[in-house]
Amino acid sequence: MRWRYFLFQLKAFLLNPKNIGLFIATIIMSLYFGLVSVPNHEVIEQVDAKPIQKEYIDDTAFLKVARQEIAYSNKPGYFYFPSKGAIDAVGTYPKVLAYDKQLLRALKKNDLQAYTKYASKRYQYIDNLIHTEGNQNFLYPAAYNKSNNYQQDGHFGYQRTYHLYNALLAGKKNRQTPLNKNILEERTALQVMQNSLSGWTVLILVVIVCFFAADIVTNDRKYYTVLENIPLSKRTILWLKTGVVEVGVLLDFIVASVIALLCIAPKYGMGSLKLNTVAYLGRINFKLIFKTETLGMYYLQFIIFAIIVSFIFIRLTILLSLTLRNEYVAGMLSSLFAISAKVLYFSFGMGFVHPVLEKLPMTYFSIGDSTTGNLAYLMDTPGWGFNSGLGPLLVAMLAIEILLFLFTQIKSIPLVRRGD
Repeated sequence: MRWRYFLFQLKAFLLNPKNIGLFIATIIMSLYFGLVSVPNHEVIEQVDAKPIQKEYIDDTAFLKVARQEIAYSNKPGYFYFPSKGAIDAVGTYPKVLAYDKQLLRALKKNDLQAYTKYASKRYQYIDNLIHTEGNQNFLYPAAYNKSNNYQQDGHFGYQRTYHLYNALLAGKKNRQTPLNKNILEERTALQVMQNSLSGWTVLILVVIVCFFAADIVTNDRKYYTVLENIPLSKRTILWLKTGVVEVGVLLDFIVASVIALLCIAPKYGMGSLKLNTVAYLGRINFKLIFKTETLGMYYLQFIIFAIIVSFIFIRLTILLSLTLRNEYVAGMLSSLFAISAKVLYFSFGMGFVHPVLEKLPMTYFSIGDSTTGNLAYLMDTPGWGFNSGLGPLLVAMLAIEILLFLFTQIKSIPLVRRGD
C-alpha cells in the first residue's frame, strides 16, 4: 500500500501544473546561466599577455624616469629631494618587472606551470606592497571596487588567488589535471558551478523547493473520497509525501545541473573533482587563512548541506500548510524564512558585531557562502563554515520534526478536511 500510495502521489506531483511551471523555470534559469551569465562573467585575474606586456612597458618607462630623478638629486650642489613615488619605484619596480618578464616568457612557451609559480609570487609581493606597506605606486584592479570595500576586497582577492595558485601547483605535483588557462581563471564547468552556487542563486533554488512542497498535502482535497479511508497513519503519509517532493526536487536539480554543465563544458572544459581549490577560514592574527581541498571534497560538503536544507524546507512547508491550511501562505512564509538572513544581516562585519548570528540556522541557507568561506569573509570573523553550520541546521531540523510529531499525535485534526 505504501508503494502504491507513493507512486500515486509522485504521478500527481509530476503532473501538477504548478510543479511543471517550476520545472520549466529552473530549466530556463539553467540555460541562461550556462549560455549568457558564464560567458559574460568578468574574470578579474585574467591569464593574458597583453595587459602584462603593457604594464611591463609602462613600468620600465616610469622606472627609467625615477632613476633619473634619483640621480639628479644626488648631484653635488643640488638641493633637490626626489618624490616618494620615485623612491618607491626604484626599490620595488625591478622585482615586479622581473616577475612580469618571467610571466611573459612562460606564456610565450605556453608553460602554465611556470606562469602559475611566478604569478603566485607576484600576487603575494604586490599585495604586501599595497596592503602592508601602503605603496601608492600599485593599486588593486578597479573591478574590486563593487561593494564600497575596495581595499579589503582587493586584499582578499589577491590573497585568494595567491593561495589558489599554490594549491593548483601542489595538485599538479600530485599528478592532477594539467593546468590550463581556463583552470587558472576558474572557468571550467565544475569551478564555475562551485563559485556560483551561493548567495541569491541558491536561495532562489530553496524558494523553488518551498513551492514544490507547498501543496503536497492540500492537494489531497482533489482526491478526498479516494484517500479518505487509506490504511496509513498520518506520520507515514507525511513521510511518503516528503519522499515524493525529495524525488521531484532531485530530478529538477539534476536536470538543471546537467544542462548547465553541457552549456559550459564544451567551451571551457569540465574540470576535475581532483582539482585543488581553496576555502577561506578567517582572519587570524591579522592574517588571512585559507585551506586547500579538492573540488570533490567541496561538492561533498555542498551536497550534504543541500540535502539537509532541502529537507528542512520541505518539512517546514508541510508543517505550515498543515497548520495554516493554505498552500500559498505556507510557501510564502517558508520562502521568507529562507531569505531572511540574506535580507536582514548579510553585510560586512556583522559577525564581528553580533557573533550570535553564527548559531542561527538561517545563516547557512545559502550553502555555498559557507562551504567556500565567503561567509567568514563577509562576517569578518573566523568560522561560519561547514562544521559551524551543521549544528544549527540539525537543531532546526529536529525542532521541525518534533512539531510535526506532535501534530500527527492529535487524532482530532486530519491532514486534509473536505471543506478546506
